[in-house]
Amino acid sequence: MDELAEQQAEQQNEPPYWTSVGIAGLIFGIIVFALSLVTSYAMINSEPTGSLFSPVQLLGVFVCLVGAFGAMLATWHYANEYNISIKLGKGALIGLFTGICIALVTVVFNQIWQFVDPDMTQKLIDSTIANFEASELPDAQKQQMIDSTVQSMRDQNSIGTQLLYNLPMYGILNVLTGMIGAKLFGKKEG
Repeated sequence: MDELAEQQAEQQNEPPYWTSVGIAGLIFGIIVFALSLVTSYAMINSEPTGSLFSPVQLLGVFVCLVGAFGAMLATWHYANEYNISIKLGKGALIGLFTGICIALVTVVFNQIWQFVDPDMTQKLIDSTIANFEASELPDAQKQQMIDSTVQSMRDQNSIGTQLLYNLPMYGILNVLTGMIGAKLFGKKEG
């Protein structure tokens, strides 16, 4: 019983991690947004190849992986700011909240960008259609792929769909990197 009370008292004396989460979430949210724009405009300006997978699409995977490292920055900042140990559970929480912050920042900037370039989604759709039409697939299959992709791309403009996609993706990835960050950067308990 004394050990439980001791742990609770220790947890109450630990400094909050919200500043670290906010800093890392904002930095990586901006990075992810900027890389997503680069990827989108690269896709818009690329010539249709007819290939279902292209290097530009791989950039999208790269953007996702970059966003996963926000929790590493948050745990590093938290550990260095307060010179404390970080348990795996706390690293996971820092990661989760950092992932949520990254998702929210990205969605906000995406919505703002709709005012800067309101035709971007349509340009992406046109580029995707041109790429499908250049493929050597049967016409029926080609049309089915075009229809489903266009509908999916239009749905991704809504805030709800963006949050539905980004929150779990960045949340889960950053939970993992938050735990890794806790192990790498958290000071060892003496």
